[in-house]
Amino acid sequence: MQKNKIGIETVVKIIKKLYWLGLIGIAGSVFDIPILKLFYLFFLLAIIDFILSLIIVLRTESTDETINELKFLLQNLGMLIGIPFIYIRNMFRLPNVDTYMPEVHYSLPFLECWTVANGGNNKETSHSWSICNQRYAYDFYIQKNGSTFSGNGKNVTDYFCYGKTVLAAADGIVIEIKNLFEDTPIPEKEEVDCHASDVRGNYIIIQHSEHEYSTIAHIKKDSFCVKVGDKVYRGQQIARCGNSGNTSEPHIHFQVQQGKSFLLSASLPIWFEKIRNHSISHNSPHISRGDIVENQNK
Repeated sequence: MQKNKIGIETVVKIIKKLYWLGLIGIAGSVFDIPILKLFYLFFLLAIIDFILSLIIVLRTESTDETINELKFLLQNLGMLIGIPFIYIRNMFRLPNVDTYMPEVHYSLPFLECWTVANGGNNKETSHSWSICNQRYAYDFYIQKNGSTFSGNGKNVTDYFCYGKTVLAAADGIVIEIKNLFEDTPIPEKEEVDCHASDVRGNYIIIQHSEHEYSTIAHIKKDSFCVKVGDKVYRGQQIARCGNSGNTSEPHIHFQVQQGKSFLLSASLPIWFEKIRNHSISHNSPHISRGDIVENQNK
């Protein structure tokens, strides 16, 4: 990545020098010399300069608040722009629970009983039905006596799930980790807040099969116990639950997608296996908002 960044910066420096050749076009206009007017085209390099400079900014890890807000805005725009791309990629037939054939069945990415705070397989229960890269995502937290925290709930450490072990949901290869952001403080009002340039905060992406990748987000900074390139196994500890990114309180965000790209990959329905759903009387590979779930003991 560093080598690519240096390469782009070199190109930008060259472009910044070349587009001043556009001034020769002014001489062409003054003296009515058509061939010199063609030099105006060099001014178009300013557009390329802007795009490449933007790429450099987006690839640079920074604590500058303005840069992080710009990244956050561009990521949200990217999710909207990615929607038509995802539809085209899937020939306008997005994966759904009736037509999709899963390549992998998954375990829950945690120990003990957690509650499905958000997510399901239909429009009514979906995490974000209209945002097709998160349509079948799930948010999980721990509830006790109807509450997710003890004390006044003003600190992330008040929450029952904070710092809890995060597990690999299936065997796979770690292909991407972001470990940059501190926890987002608990907001005064019950609303989603973000103190990071990425809605996911700290996250990990694991490739489980040719077309299935899982993303686990909002992880506690410096809690990763695996690295990119590692082979991980179902049930293996990989990190701890945090509150980084776009969040109102500590929780685990878990989704399966059809590619590595968060913005350009359709969210996939998830088939779980060997789990216990305390909210329904029958066995099902699917879970929904409000369900209390845990992995079955081996």
